[in-house]
Amino acid sequence: MSYRPIGGRRQRSAAWQWALIGFIPGMFCGLSVVVGIMLEGTLPTYFLPTPEPEVVTTVVHIVMTATEDPSRLSPTPQSQFIVVTATPGSASTGGQSQQPPAQAATSEVVSVQVQPTTIPTDIPTSVPAPTSAPTSAIPELLRVVRSLTVTIPGGAFVMGTTPGEVTEAVRQCVTRDAGSCQASYAQDSFPAHQVTVDAFLLESTEVTFDQYVAFLNVRGPDAHINRCAGFPCIQTQNESPDAPIVFDGSTYTIGRGLSQHPVYGVTWYGAREYCEAVGRRLPTEAEWERAARADDGRIYPWGNAWDNALAKTNRPLDAPPGSLQVGSLPLGASFYGAYDMAGNVAEWVSDYYSERHYEEQARRGNVVNPTGPINGQQKALRGGSWNSVPFFSRTVHRQAERPDAFQRWIGFRCAEDPADAAIIGSADLNPATLGVDVPPAPPAETPIPNAQPTLRPPPEANRADETGSSTSAG
Repeated sequence: MSYRPIGGRRQRSAAWQWALIGFIPGMFCGLSVVVGIMLEGTLPTYFLPTPEPEVVTTVVHIVMTATEDPSRLSPTPQSQFIVVTATPGSASTGGQSQQPPAQAATSEVVSVQVQPTTIPTDIPTSVPAPTSAPTSAIPELLRVVRSLTVTIPGGAFVMGTTPGEVTEAVRQCVTRDAGSCQASYAQDSFPAHQVTVDAFLLESTEVTFDQYVAFLNVRGPDAHINRCAGFPCIQTQNESPDAPIVFDGSTYTIGRGLSQHPVYGVTWYGAREYCEAVGRRLPTEAEWERAARADDGRIYPWGNAWDNALAKTNRPLDAPPGSLQVGSLPLGASFYGAYDMAGNVAEWVSDYYSERHYEEQARRGNVVNPTGPINGQQKALRGGSWNSVPFFSRTVHRQAERPDAFQRWIGFRCAEDPADAAIIGSADLNPATLGVDVPPAPPAETPIPNAQPTLRPPPEANRADETGSSTSAG
């Protein structure tokens, strides 16, 4: 008996068997599809030609009826029809629309009443420069309490000093005031160089405690802690026993004894925030010096000769420490009518401080409206204080401090951009003609060429710590 081993080859071909197996299911599937299409009723669409698509265009008639304005318009005698033809799917070639071969259009009429628009004929050709802040945005309380301003005319003047001027300043400090001034204090004010500033307004007095307390109360409880651009504004007695402002958790107050004294212990951030709140700003260092020196380069705001009776410093030696009420020394006002620009409290300005800034500025030539270095660790101070010898109260003296520092000898005043610069035309303009009561200038003296600026003193000189102890030079 013969057999075929498992795994052996077939002797005949089985292709016809596989073809038969594939043909039968294929026929069954094809017939199923045809029957389905016939039941759906779409069989003719598979054999008939595809017709061109019918494009339906809607023509909208917009009836526009003008309303008569006797002052500017003449009546329209007839209605106007605007036909808007919408052609879906049309393309644009060479700026012309390709229209479809057939259109079936429908139309509808929409009536629109058009109101005439009056076109003004007095459109201004230029927009006036904005002031520091719109008056309407200033809280009424702050608008009322803010200081009066004096006009500082624009113009070119000389900032800086010379070695000869510093030598004379040191001599006077040592011989006249029994101080210990050094020529090295003036290194940051070399060289003398010309700058130009535009006209501006400057507060005639330093900001007082009364004014600053009003600002804090407008800001609300705890405003002093971190509401000056995220930094502390000032200290109260809750933070320092030497701070005069009282805060009871809801209201800020100041005793009558200091209400009209310049606010002190205010940070640079607190000073800037106050100025902005009353619609103003901190002056630049150049603006401050322009206001103090006028056109004749005076050494002190009132002239070129020092007088202890015209500024509050720590001279004479038996003078009581601390500031005076603002404006207490009217004969010490600047030519333009700003009080206490020498002594009382040193004043924050907007500029960052750099010892080499004057050198850099001099290399640039006549700089217009300089704003100081672009960054730094300290902010500039001007004017000296009750805690320093007269050497530091000259119009060109420079000091500096950290912007977040609390010092009993530091305050500020604000500046403002004029609403109409045309009223400030000449550098010879006298504030007395603007309604500002300015004392007459003292007799002219032989000026020392330019003024005598100085560096801020080293840490052990011209300083009062937060407890108010004085370590001034001299």
